[in-house]
Amino acid sequence: MKLKPTRSASENAKALLPKLLEKYFKAGRKAAKGETSPKKLHGFRLATKQFRYSLELFRPLYGASLDRKLSALSGLQAALGKLSDYHSIRTLLRGDKALEAKIDRATQKQLKEFREQWAAFDTDGQLPRWKAYLVGQASGLPR
Repeated sequence: MKLKPTRSASENAKALLPKLLEKYFKAGRKAAKGETSPKKLHGFRLATKQFRYSLELFRPLYGASLDRKLSALSGLQAALGKLSDYHSIRTLLRGDKALEAKIDRATQKQLKEFREQWAAFDTDGQLPRWKAYLVGQASGLPR
C-alpha cells in the first residue's frame, strides 16, 4: 500500500482501500476453496492481518462504523491462526500416530470453521457493499 503525501487521508483511503479489498477477497475465495496447503492458509492469514491493519490506519476517518468489519476480520484471523498452530504442533509431534490423528481431526474441524466464517463474510453482494462503504464513508469526510 503506497500512501501519497499529496493526498488527504480520505483521498488515500478512497484510492487504496478498494484495491486492497478486491485483492483480499480474491485471496480469501481461493483460500476457502478445496484443498489448501497449510503454507497457503498461513499466507492468507498474513494477508488478513495486513488488510485489517491497513483498515485500522484509517479508523479515524470511518469511526465506530468500521469496528464490526474489523471484528469479522479478527475472527477470520483467529481461525487461521489456530490452523497455523495445529500445523506447527503436528510437525513437532511427527511420529506419534495417536496425537497426529487428534491434531488432524482438530485441523479438519478448524478448517470447516474457517470456511464457514469465510462463507458468512463473503455472502452475495459483500464485496460491492464493502467497496461502497470504503469509498462512501471516506467521501463524506473532511479533506
